[in-house]
Amino acid sequence: MFDVSWGETFIITGLAFTLIGRKDLPKASHFLGRKIGQVVGLLQGARARADKFATNNELNALQNELRSGLRELDTVKGELAIAASSRGLIGRGL
Repeated sequence: MFDVSWGETFIITGLAFTLIGRKDLPKASHFLGRKIGQVVGLLQGARARADKFATNNELNALQNELRSGLRELDTVKGELAIAASSRGLIGRGL
């Protein structure tokens, strides 16, 4: 996602070491790591919810398609029952 080279990493580390100081650098790194971890956790949770939402919508669309297909089959079944009966149009001619 982020493209950071080794040279940039060393420059950032050197600046942090100079600006923050030797004593507070581990504390600052720990704080920054925790905050980045929280952001990553939030993004992973949001992605999981988005995937679940997309899956549910796909399933709903498939369910609606299946229901419409079943309705068409019921219509055809009814038409075949009428045609096969003795009172139907085809039954009279036979």
